[in-house]
Amino acid sequence: MQKGSFSPLTPRFPLRPDPVPRETVPSFLSRFAAMRRTPVVEFAQNMGFSFRRLLDGDPEALDSLAHWAGLTSAGIGALQSWSGEPIGDARMRLRDEVFISRALRNPTLRGCPTCLREDASAHSGVSVEAMAMRGDWQLREVTLCLKHRHLLVPLWTADNRYARYDFAARFKEIEAALLAGTMDRPACDPTEYDLWLDRRLEDGEDHTWLANHGLYPATAFCRLLGMELLRLQADPGQGDIHRLRAAQQAGFAVARQGEAAISAAFMALVEASGGKREEPKAVFGQLHTKLRTDYVHDPAFDPFRQLLRDCILSVWPVAAGETVLGEVQPERRLHSLYSAAKEVGVTEELLEPFLIEAGALTAGDPRFSNRRVFSAKDHAALLAEIPTLVSLKTLQREIGVSRTELARLVSEGLLTPRMQNVAVHLRWSLTQAMDLLGDLMARAQQISTADAGWEPLLAASRRCRRPIAALLDAVQNGKLVIGAVGDGFSDLRLRTTQLDLLVRPSDGPDMETPMTATAFGISVGIKDKGRFRALIDAGQTCATVMRNPKTGIENTVMTAADIADFHRRFVTMRTLSAETGRPIPELRADLKRAGVAVFAPEGQDFGRLFLREEVEAALGPAKPRKM
Repeated sequence: MQKGSFSPLTPRFPLRPDPVPRETVPSFLSRFAAMRRTPVVEFAQNMGFSFRRLLDGDPEALDSLAHWAGLTSAGIGALQSWSGEPIGDARMRLRDEVFISRALRNPTLRGCPTCLREDASAHSGVSVEAMAMRGDWQLREVTLCLKHRHLLVPLWTADNRYARYDFAARFKEIEAALLAGTMDRPACDPTEYDLWLDRRLEDGEDHTWLANHGLYPATAFCRLLGMELLRLQADPGQGDIHRLRAAQQAGFAVARQGEAAISAAFMALVEASGGKREEPKAVFGQLHTKLRTDYVHDPAFDPFRQLLRDCILSVWPVAAGETVLGEVQPERRLHSLYSAAKEVGVTEELLEPFLIEAGALTAGDPRFSNRRVFSAKDHAALLAEIPTLVSLKTLQREIGVSRTELARLVSEGLLTPRMQNVAVHLRWSLTQAMDLLGDLMARAQQISTADAGWEPLLAASRRCRRPIAALLDAVQNGKLVIGAVGDGFSDLRLRTTQLDLLVRPSDGPDMETPMTATAFGISVGIKDKGRFRALIDAGQTCATVMRNPKTGIENTVMTAADIADFHRRFVTMRTLSAETGRPIPELRADLKRAGVAVFAPEGQDFGRLFLREEVEAALGPAKPRKM
């Protein structure tokens, strides 16, 4: 503080003290009273105000003191700025910063013995007339006198505030110890935190990220964060005061850098914890407790609380409706293996393979199940479906299908498992199966078992040498009529007369009846019509253009030679399953493990088509096809 701010008016008392930089109002009044050889309470009354009013920062009392002491308004203002002014709601203002009252007011007063001894030695009169209490000493986050590199030490403790702030009387009690140096402590080097805090108090200078945050929340956060970070160190320091100082510096070293550094420090604490069910309270200790309780309604702590809340929500599977640091969460962001299994109502052992295959979890992750988290939103449908999955045996019973028919439906990809791990039995979607059956039943005519001229699907597939999938596709496209003698899949029938046309073309039994390119693509599992035509147009497989003798329209068809050429070069999942007798999901997993990629020259998309030579190199040659 500039000494010019204390330029005196004509004093009423010729014998008066000069304010000391950073001195408080009670200290100045106490020294003033000591010079007048009068108790401080009586001296205040003699000047027209009570000691209590002065301690409370009453403006009239301060004006009166300034008048009798010959201080300018700037001079008394400087004293008051270092004293702490009550502003209501258990808050005080110190150096234009707002603090909670207990951060400044404490029954135990601390100070620097060297400062007080220098005050006394520079004064020709009684020592207590010169010993001044500095305002920064009362802030509990200040622990060091930078001028002398001396730790602040407890001077006295008094519950009664009149006795506590009667400095002349209290200094008289410890004068001998102060002057003898028995209260001295070893010198202590200042930390970056000490220097930063002192500059903020002196003139508000701050070039760190904390500049935009109040000094009270900033210092409290540095201390609390630092205390937790010290747990990561092997030797945090000896003694309470040294541990406190180490914590302040550790927290400040992180917080000064900003949000990214703070978030990284939070994650370091998370990674250092290892409890099976360790929750945020245990991981973040007093930092979490204080932000959740003492500071939960203090908006000054909102930025720090939000950073910790974001960390918690990125690590822990917090359910919708739970409160995190005072804020109710509207939705769940994360699930863990533990929370998902509990919510779905299945075991972790059953759920884990599904989540691994879906990419939600990583196989072999050694972390506890409550730390293996994944996006709840991205995998909500999977979690909802898992309790409804059934075994293949249950699926067979529910849709009324024979084992042979079921095997064909699976091998042709009409029914697909929710996951490929064959060790998991409950992996089949009953919903998918019922949807397939329901769609066919909706198209089916109700017929009697006595009605002639109808064939079961499996028999029709064998007689026409067409996949069931191709026949059902024709049904869905309105090219084949379907009937039903009951409510199960085995009860579905196709018209014999329509199937005869597929077996015996109308233009003669001896004439080769080539299949259209589109139909052939469907029969081998390339259901997107445009993809197989694109394969032909790109010159990747042979096809023949023929004119229909009845209509004169040209069609692209696949002759026996064209089909043989296709099979020599390519395989699809459906043809590979037919050749090997293995189910499609199992083959798909093997090709994935072997790194066999789909055929896509220059990025072209022909569907799930593979080069035969690559497949056989990975899986071994398949048995010869029968054309």
